[in-house]
Amino acid sequence: MQRVVRCLPIVLVACGQAARIREPMVSSTIALTSDDSELWVVDQDADAVSLIDPSTRALIAEIPLGPAPAVDPVTRRFEPRVKPRALTILPGDRKIYVAGQIANAVLVLDARARAVTATIPVGDEPTAVVAAPDGSAVYAVSHEGATVSKIDPATDRVVATLPVGQHPWGASVSSDGKTLYVSQFLLSPGLTTIDTATFTVKNVLVLQDQPPDPGFDKRIPNGQPRGVYAAVPRPVGGEVWLPHLLLATQTSEPDLDFESTVFPTISTALADGSAEGPRILFKPIDPPGASGSFTDVVSGPHAVGFTPDGKLALVADSQSEDVLVLDGATGDELGLVRPLPSTFLEGIVVDHAGRHAYVEGRNSHDVTVLDLDPTNPIAPAAVDGAPIERLTRDPMPAELRLGQRLFYSANSAAFPITRNFWVACSTCHLEGGTDAVTWRFFVGPRDTPSNAGGPINTGFLLRQALRSSVTQYDTTIDLEQGGTFHRTDLSQQPWLQAIADFVNYAIPFPQDPYRSKDGTLTASQSHGQQLFAVHCATCHPGAYFTDSGAGNPSLDPNGPILLHDIGTCVKSGPFNDQAAADEMGASKLHTACDFDTPTLRGIFDTAPYFHDGSAATLLDVLNRLPAAAGLSMQDKEDLVAYLQTL
Repeated sequence: MQRVVRCLPIVLVACGQAARIREPMVSSTIALTSDDSELWVVDQDADAVSLIDPSTRALIAEIPLGPAPAVDPVTRRFEPRVKPRALTILPGDRKIYVAGQIANAVLVLDARARAVTATIPVGDEPTAVVAAPDGSAVYAVSHEGATVSKIDPATDRVVATLPVGQHPWGASVSSDGKTLYVSQFLLSPGLTTIDTATFTVKNVLVLQDQPPDPGFDKRIPNGQPRGVYAAVPRPVGGEVWLPHLLLATQTSEPDLDFESTVFPTISTALADGSAEGPRILFKPIDPPGASGSFTDVVSGPHAVGFTPDGKLALVADSQSEDVLVLDGATGDELGLVRPLPSTFLEGIVVDHAGRHAYVEGRNSHDVTVLDLDPTNPIAPAAVDGAPIERLTRDPMPAELRLGQRLFYSANSAAFPITRNFWVACSTCHLEGGTDAVTWRFFVGPRDTPSNAGGPINTGFLLRQALRSSVTQYDTTIDLEQGGTFHRTDLSQQPWLQAIADFVNYAIPFPQDPYRSKDGTLTASQSHGQQLFAVHCATCHPGAYFTDSGAGNPSLDPNGPILLHDIGTCVKSGPFNDQAAADEMGASKLHTACDFDTPTLRGIFDTAPYFHDGSAATLLDVLNRLPAAAGLSMQDKEDLVAYLQTL
């Protein structure tokens, strides 16, 4: 959308002249029309888009994108069919484009008729959609398809598709319309820069790891970047802001604790995407002399909104449920808006006058309004009134909403699930899946498993079958998140059950770009299926492809537990499985080198592999397994092709 300069005292243009400026276009869950008269918001868990009047702060309409989601009476799963994750308003304010993550499509809304007029198939799991400032194109980023689709708004058809690095997420277009920015979310996290004229990749920038403190103070930010949700150009200057996490994978337990596991960070990149700029880091108060830009502990930086002059940067933190206010030029902290009435924040937008910001709360299905005053040194941003409800009826059951809040929240003021706003369950299980890193735990090196699809039908939990239910993760909450949960506390049992229900029934499997929509297999995949039946099905049987819990259907920890030594145990070096067994006792771990069989459902999306993340690809897995030793390279490639369809 074109952003209009109104006749304000600070604008050095005479009233009546066609004084217009263009700001970058940013894919978001929430957007304003060019005159700020309409606020459009996606309803991720209701398969709808809401229209709000900002002047009256009233819900005007809910536009359904499909049938209302409901709990399946057989499977008990709650899975929206569309799951809108972002929208963009085409300049002229007459068309809205919505990224339907589960629908694998971009839906087009007529803003006046308030109805869906077209459905445009794109790559699997579109999570971002953004219009060019002149309205000449719309771009959709597909997270699992690893593509960007270029849509012609005149015909609402895809006219070009461009492959980008795996797991892209967010998108924006520069104010001059010449550059498309795509954030890379998980593996090789960073920024892909695309020339819009030629629709070709100009630069790929992989964010560098933050090295540990030379004096080894674990409280100083360090680690691997993950969870790059957005790429937002600053209106003045053009540098691109990339909010993300740093996961401290070089710190080992017992040093690894709640305040040294994860650090909120905003990396910046040059406008052409060729290099990193300064990194905006958390500054711990202790130790003395630590450097950084902000001192308040926040978690889960998800979205960034700038005032039109670029002076204020507002960072919506999804897990700590607050908004961090930074100086747009220096990155230094100016304030923190906490508490915020909205919960599980996924989007923020600033009006064209720079006077108000609107923060989208997914879990609370509402919008919080912030009053902005850059001249106020004490509170440059403050909550302005009650939040705006955006649903007349929430289709997600209250139990699952509570579980969603607890899973995604690090708000220690609301729940004792963490300490000092540091760590949420979703910190390591990004989008309910995995962070794709290996942690240095007491029991040895451990890759983060995915919760996609829910672990309820996959047997025991953890790599060595140490748990049988998600309700037993109070231990994880206490040890790794710094919380105070316990399953014997009657007051907390409903919270643990709510987390378990959400994880088991409301985190979907990812959309699979390797599987045909009608379920048929290619010749290569069919041959791989035959090979799987011969070489793999003994340990990976059934609908969930695992023998975990075999002979022990109640998952009794004192009953038989089937484990396997497949040769992946780390037995040497300073950080290995055997050392942990020697220290803690083999009986606690069952045995040091025997592991529970993981499910193969959704395995295409869970790299790296093995308990320690030591296999980067599925082909690497097969090259290390004795069962695949006699297979030719073509056999292995066919087997991988089949595994990617599971």
